[in-house]
Formats: sequence, C-alpha cells, structure tokens
Amino acid sequence: MNLASILLKAIITESDLDTWADLHKHYLPREYQSIWSFIDKHVEEFRELPSFDAVQLSVRDSGLRERLLALQNVESVDIDNHTLLEYLKNEFTQLEIMSELEDYLENSIAMESAKENIESLQNIILKVEDKVDLKGTAESMQRMELFYPQEYLDNVVPLGLNTDYDSVEQFGPEDYVLIGGKRGQGKSLVCANIASTIYEAGASVMYFTIEMSARETMQRICAISTGINAKAIENNNLGMMEQLEVARWWSARFEEGEKIYDKWYNSSGRRAFEDLHEELIKNPLRPKQVDIVYESGLTLANIRKELDKKVPTLEPKVVIVDYINQVKRGFNNNRMGQYDWTEQIEVSKALKAFAQDYGVLVISPYQIDATGEARFAKGVLDSPDAAFTLEASKGDNPYMKLNCTKMRSGDDDTSFTSEMDWSSLKIGPNSIIIPEDGEDPEEDDIHKALHG
Repeated sequence: MNLASILLKAIITESDLDTWADLHKHYLPREYQSIWSFIDKHVEEFRELPSFDAVQLSVRDSGLRERLLALQNVESVDIDNHTLLEYLKNEFTQLEIMSELEDYLENSIAMESAKENIESLQNIILKVEDKVDLKGTAESMQRMELFYPQEYLDNVVPLGLNTDYDSVEQFGPEDYVLIGGKRGQGKSLVCANIASTIYEAGASVMYFTIEMSARETMQRICAISTGINAKAIENNNLGMMEQLEVARWWSARFEEGEKIYDKWYNSSGRRAFEDLHEELIKNPLRPKQVDIVYESGLTLANIRKELDKKVPTLEPKVVIVDYINQVKRGFNNNRMGQYDWTEQIEVSKALKAFAQDYGVLVISPYQIDATGEARFAKGVLDSPDAAFTLEASKGDNPYMKLNCTKMRSGDDDTSFTSEMDWSSLKIGPNSIIIPEDGEDPEEDDIHKALHG
C-alpha cells in the first residue's frame, strides 16, 4: 500500500482541509513533495483545496501533470483520512529513526563515552520529535467541547504564594510559567515555595536543579513546610522541639513513617535523627513525593528521560526546572550556553512542549537584567503562558512581590505582594502592603539572606 498516494487522493477528492492542515511536506516521499507544494500554493491563494480537474487545467509542468494523473487513478481504501495520516506519520518516523541511527553508528559510537552515547541516543529522539506532530490531527470543530473536562479541572493548582491571588488565578496541566529575577533575588526560593505548596496538598512535584544539590533543595523545602529556620536545618543546629517537627515531616515521606516516628519518639535514651532515618529507609517512599533531580549539565534529553521514567508512577502536577538559562539543548554543544539567545529560546519552546506532552504545569526561573528584561533573550517569553518578575525586601517590612508581565489568558496587569519570612524562607500566603516610603533592597542583602 502506497500511503502517500492514497492519502493525497482522498484529501483532494473529499476537499479535506482539516487533514491537509496536519499533513507536513516532509512526511511524504520525495516523489510526492512537488504535488504537496503545488496544492499548498493553491490553498494559500484560494483558501480551498483544488479539484483534480482544476489541477489538470492549471499545471504546466508535464512531469507534475503525469504524477497527478497517476494519483487520480490510485485505488481508494476504506480507511478514514485521520487514520491514513497516522499510518504515514508512523512510517516517516520509523524511517527517520533508522536514518539517524545509521549515521550515529557510522560516525559516533566508537568515539563517545557511555554517558555521551546515551546522550546521543536521547538527542536522536528529540530530533525526530521536532519533525513529527505527536499531538495528532487537528480536532474537528464539530467534536470540540466548550468546557475543559473534569480531569483537567481537577489538576488545576494554585502557586500557593498568595491567597488573594490564588482565589482569582490558578494554572493547569500543559501550562508553562516563567519566574524572572536578578541574580540572588530569590528565583529558586519561589520555586521551593511552590514545590512545598504542591507537596503539602498531597500531590507530587518533580524538581530539576542545576546549581543547588538535591540535599540543599530538600532542606529549603523542609524549612518552608515546617516554618523552622532554614540555616538551623542546613547546619543541623536544631532545638529539641524543632528536631521533632523536622523528624515528623521527614517521616511522612515514607510508608509506615508515622509508626516509625512514634516508636523513635517514645524510645528511651537519646533520640538521634540518624537512627530514625535508618529505620525509615527500610520502607519505600510514598507515591506522592518531591522528586529532586540534580544534574549540573542538565540537557533537554536528561529532562525527557526522567519524565518518561517517573511521570507514569509519580504523576506529578508540577515540574520545576531551575533554571532555564543553564539548561542545554544537547550534551555536545558548541554554542555559548547560557549566553546564546537562540539556545535559550529553543529550550523555552521545549519546556512548553514538555508541559503539553506530559500534561503537567512546568515552572522555570529565568534571569533578568538591570532593566527588568529577560537577560540576552526576550524570545524566551514567547512560549510561556504566564511570566512574572520578582521584587524582594529584607527590611523592616519584609516582602516578596511578583509582577505579572505576561498572561496568555487573563489580566497581565496584575501583581501581588506577600509577607516574607526570611528565617524559614516561607512566602505568604498573606498579602502585605508596602509602605510608600519603603526603599528597594540591595541585591547583596537578599543574597546574604539566602546564602548566609
């Protein structure tokens, strides 16, 4: 069966613009691409598909006319056009994978390390995905429903940074949100607060971190969730009641954790946190978790690999990538990394695609310059559904303010200011009014509050 010829004939015969809109030129074998180009030009000019009669009258090239005549004489099949297109996409995908693998085996495999070989294979997947529309054909206007399904609405989540803002604006699966801030202003801190909110509400979070280790990230989330001084947790300098609160929170991550905690708490003699931990790790983690992936050389392929592995069981509502300016498109990359605007724009597009492919809310910080613009690349703001910039103060009236700079659906002229506890690093959830005579904080002051 020649899928390309059968599908092209069916599209022209039935004037099927819906399927035509999803038929990309590169899906077709080379001998049919000139036919596609001719039809596409006609559609662009007349906003309709040509009939075979119209084609025969307008075509001047004898070779193209012969190919069109042969196409007209192709025997039809009893398969709908949507299914035919899916068959064609599958055929194209298989051929692309084989071609990429042949090139890889011929030129790369013997020269790369184990990690580089795995990375190269993951990049092949990304390259093929860029060429194939995995979302399927466009939904017919006849079948489209007006309202989101209940499953979608059940997975809408608040940021958890401000109660007043959460009452009017929440984010759903497939959304992509950027959090902009200057160096050391608290971008990662905002992400840790969001992770804490989602986890404490009984849902899972995947957290990709590049600069902070998994342990440091978890310590922050613990401080935010328990309200205990973050530096005290980092230095393991806790009072008795603080240690008990941290131990209770840590135990809740594990199956049977409460029972193990009670036994440890009621044990005679000195209660060492290490003893509790040794008992806890004999049991599996609970299904709902904050899953932290630390990778100093994080690539899009790394993210895709982890999502493929963990999303089916973890079922995260939110995926945090901290942060976009340092994510690489590939392992072998000769560009300027975080200083390359084309690189950052492509990474931003990919994060939006991940949100759609996996049905999760993706959140990522990005750097802004002294003017408040995206550093090096305004184009990173093309893909997200919403974007915010940060203002923070550690003065007498501490606060964290988020200014909305983009909202795809809704009011983008909104901001909220939340109370800020720099001891536990907890943001909100209550609003706070900033005094008019308040001074803007110095970046170094905020950096010291975060890092000591």
